[in-house]
Amino acid sequence: MDPSKEKNQEQTPPANQKSKIVPIVLFALLFTVVCGAAFYFYTLSQKSEQKQSEIETPVTPEENALKKEKSDTIAPFDGEIETIDLLTDPPTSPTSGEVSKEFAEKQTKDAIDIEPIVPLPKEAPIKISICDKPVKQLDAFYTHLDKQAYMSGFKISEPSKNHFSDLIKKLLANPPQVTRESDDLYTILKNTAHFFRISGKDNILMLKGILDNEKASLEQILADYYLLVSSPDCNNTNYGNVDKDALYEYACFFLNTMGGRLYLFRRDSLSRMVVTYYAILLVDEANVQNNNRHGIALRAVVDMLISEMEVGGSSLKDSEIYLDRLYGLKEKYQQ
Repeated sequence: MDPSKEKNQEQTPPANQKSKIVPIVLFALLFTVVCGAAFYFYTLSQKSEQKQSEIETPVTPEENALKKEKSDTIAPFDGEIETIDLLTDPPTSPTSGEVSKEFAEKQTKDAIDIEPIVPLPKEAPIKISICDKPVKQLDAFYTHLDKQAYMSGFKISEPSKNHFSDLIKKLLANPPQVTRESDDLYTILKNTAHFFRISGKDNILMLKGILDNEKASLEQILADYYLLVSSPDCNNTNYGNVDKDALYEYACFFLNTMGGRLYLFRRDSLSRMVVTYYAILLVDEANVQNNNRHGIALRAVVDMLISEMEVGGSSLKDSEIYLDRLYGLKEKYQQ
């Protein structure tokens, strides 16, 4: 071979060698572009999945507290923690009225949920006195009297309650003579007319009118008065604040004097038995207190009243109560 031809062949590359290099370069360039695009889309998909997981995963109270400390955005609290997507739900500024309403609702809910630390004090039970019922019944009786037509004929200038309260005080301030009554006729006559002398004619007529028209109420009225005057707890009531020594004198008057017995025998039998019964109770109370200064013996009087009630006391409303008490006193004074 010619040496010049060999030299020319070595300096000039063959055509088929160039054609092999170009595809390799293009393939490398295309591979780089594809890898870059794939990496770009992979990165975007990872960010999207991370954001979706943050939306679906519930936020704990601790994380929410951290977010609140780092952010100035205030989200209304409705009992459940809500997440806010700033892309889809942009925050809006609530008006002052909405803030006040939400605050009031929250305060009300908190007040309902939170139990008081210190229990509220219980109301003290209302204590009912034994004096209340008899006082009310006596007040009702006097109110009833003021409305009766027959009372208008007696022309009293004040309510009947005030009038009879004053009359009772006047009688207690002037008790009858109990001892040495039979020493002279004058004392007997004086005791026989005792109520007429102290009360006066008008009051005697009024009392007779009341006894005739209100006979059905006599037992209850005397029972109420006795309860009030015999119970120490009732001494501060208008009816119970009376002179107990004077009451004892009147009890002895009805049980042990001629004037008192004559007065009772002029009344109907039912009134006589009830008055005698309460006179016995007053003297028995004096015995309990060692204050029976006139030494009135009750054994014979109790036996006599028991016999009278067993025969003619069936018309009394509380005859069984009276007899039970009298039987107890009979046993007491037979010893």
